[in-house]
Amino acid sequence: MMHSLIQLSIVVLLLPLLSFVVLIFFNRRLPRMGDFVGVGMLGTAFAISAYIFWTVIVQHYDPAYRIAWNFTWLDLGNVPGVGPLQVKMGIVIDNLTAIMLAMVTLISLLVHLYSTGYMAGDKNYGRFFAYLGIFTFSMLGIVLSDTLLSIYIFWELVGLSSYLLIGFYFEKDSAADAQKKAFLTNRVGDIGMWLGILILYSQFHTFGYQEIFQNIAAGKFNLSNGWLTAAGILLFFGCVGKSAQFPLHIWLPDAMEGPTPVSALIHAATMVAAGVYFVGRIFVILTPDALHYIAFIGAATAFMSATIAITQHDIKRVLAYSTVSQLGYMVMGLGVGAYSAALFHLLTHAFFKACLFLGSGAIIHAMHHEQDMRWMGGLRKNMPWTFATFSIATLALAGLPLTSGFMSKDAILAAALGFANVEGGGVFYLIPVLGFASALMTAFYMGRQVWLVFFGESRTHLKPAEAHHDEHGHDDAHGHDDHGHDDHGAHHGVHEVGWIMRAPLVVLATLSVFIVFSPDPLDGAKGWFMHLVPTPSTVVKSAEAPKTAALAATGGILLAEASNDAEHATVSATPAAAPEHGAAAEAHGPVFSDPRQAELAHAAHANHFTAIYLSSGMVAFGIGLALVVYAFGAIDPEKTAQAIRPLYLYSFNKWYWDEIYDATVIRGSMLIARALAWFDTNIVDGIVNGVATTFRKFAFLNAGFDKYVVDGAVNFTAFFVQTSGAVMRKIQTGKVQTYLVMVMVAVLGYFAVYLVQLMK
Repeated sequence: MMHSLIQLSIVVLLLPLLSFVVLIFFNRRLPRMGDFVGVGMLGTAFAISAYIFWTVIVQHYDPAYRIAWNFTWLDLGNVPGVGPLQVKMGIVIDNLTAIMLAMVTLISLLVHLYSTGYMAGDKNYGRFFAYLGIFTFSMLGIVLSDTLLSIYIFWELVGLSSYLLIGFYFEKDSAADAQKKAFLTNRVGDIGMWLGILILYSQFHTFGYQEIFQNIAAGKFNLSNGWLTAAGILLFFGCVGKSAQFPLHIWLPDAMEGPTPVSALIHAATMVAAGVYFVGRIFVILTPDALHYIAFIGAATAFMSATIAITQHDIKRVLAYSTVSQLGYMVMGLGVGAYSAALFHLLTHAFFKACLFLGSGAIIHAMHHEQDMRWMGGLRKNMPWTFATFSIATLALAGLPLTSGFMSKDAILAAALGFANVEGGGVFYLIPVLGFASALMTAFYMGRQVWLVFFGESRTHLKPAEAHHDEHGHDDAHGHDDHGHDDHGAHHGVHEVGWIMRAPLVVLATLSVFIVFSPDPLDGAKGWFMHLVPTPSTVVKSAEAPKTAALAATGGILLAEASNDAEHATVSATPAAAPEHGAAAEAHGPVFSDPRQAELAHAAHANHFTAIYLSSGMVAFGIGLALVVYAFGAIDPEKTAQAIRPLYLYSFNKWYWDEIYDATVIRGSMLIARALAWFDTNIVDGIVNGVATTFRKFAFLNAGFDKYVVDGAVNFTAFFVQTSGAVMRKIQTGKVQTYLVMVMVAVLGYFAVYLVQLMK
């Protein structure tokens, strides 16, 4: 019998899909274009998710909790050369799933509520809520999937959903370009992810997480260790695309072309969270070499994006690069073995980043869709609720003590320090150095943002008359705002947004405070999350063992299975605690442990307070520098930008990555396309046309031969017969006298010839 929580999770999954189906077809026939359908179904989904969260996290409170259900989706029977071939799909509920379900549905619900105010009056209001539904459905599918194939299917649905929402205002060229950029960039990462899935499937003929993990743990991976490393890195490419890591980070800042509530959903709970969540799911098959690669990519991404955010003027673009940087922290955390801390930061970041994006939406809404921070200022007086919630989320993002971001980010930084020590220093120290430098810059650019937006005097009047831009900083010749309304730059009557938009900010700001996650504001490890989502135990087999690194999935958790032949399904549940060693381990299955993992955990703990002191110092210095520059005016930012203009332009122009890709990938692709077009036109078509010309000339020769030789011979024969007939008609008169004369002439002729011969 299917477990009740599994049944409830299926309901949670299907409710947003039902919302999409109803609204995409019937929104214009419903009151308020059906927004209550989306809000109601997401509210129901969140309520059920909260029940699942309560049951799994509060009632059971077991780090090893896991239930799963799977069914045979495709059965091809006995395939020659392969054997029995079945494809199964499945759902898994463990602590991480329960937490992610609650987080995704809560933020999606808040975005739905917020959007009823923000998107009011939009001509495609109902279609917007339909797209929110399919987006939420896709992300929930990733969270619940228990097989690589099903997660890949939902992975692509997330890509489709983001394409629809980023390009929601498709009539704008900038939005259309952004949606294509996001879609195509993600396809690059997804190709790598699919290749990684195929490597694993080629070995085990299954897509199921548990089967793959157990087979690898048993040493049944028959390829070399390098192949397992390659499989892990290729799977990580999916995260590089979805979670905007270098070098596929370029799409995420442009994703803000979609409506601001979409930015909150993409940057907090859905698309970008999917990549980090997926790496967490496959963490146990990642070899040390793969983890090193992941750690460096994450650290480089965090640093690079922070340097770009410093110089941006668009309020949403600053937050977008902040998202890329924070995702870099999460990826770096996974790479250095800080599994729990990285996923903890995924959760905390979801709340304070959603708060920041929705807060920026409230500001943009109040400012008549002005997004350039240079023309804001003094908004704390007019928007006290937005100011308070935005400030709390900002402090959480910067990593100030007493916030959730402080606990999760410092756990990652402590692990990075410990990782560098365990790996023997050297180049590995670059990882924590980049991490702490990013923390400093994060505090600076967020301090800069808060000051420019909320403090000082209003600078709206300083905006040049010709500097009328649309929501996304591009010239807007039509004077239309985010919703397609006419808005010719009238920035007056700034006031606080209504409660329908304010309430989500209050909820999210509350969830950005430390007490929600841990009673100890300085140590997230003492809270419920890192206890219930511990790092999975792993083991790396020695060279004498079967060919490769083997890693156990869940610390040797025993799966007790019950099957239902009628449904071709199984439900598996884990006991309350995994066995530890000795006879118990032999009775219940192997328990794996990785000395290196234990060493990393010990090193992270040893560097906990060092990380606190360093990061707090960096945060204080960053915020202090922002105050010195923007509050006290001790340093003129304009003069400083001119003094270091090459560096400033390098940052402002996003390290010229768009230009680099344009000069290499895009122009290279166009060059290859032109070369292939030339080859097709001149070589392939040339050969075809040459063959056609040859055969055409041969046909002309053949036609001439047929006309002049064959037909000539036939015609000559006919002419000869016709002429002969005409001559013979003159001879054949039918008169006896004529015939006698001709006989006489013939005889005389004969005698004449005879006489001539005699005379010779």
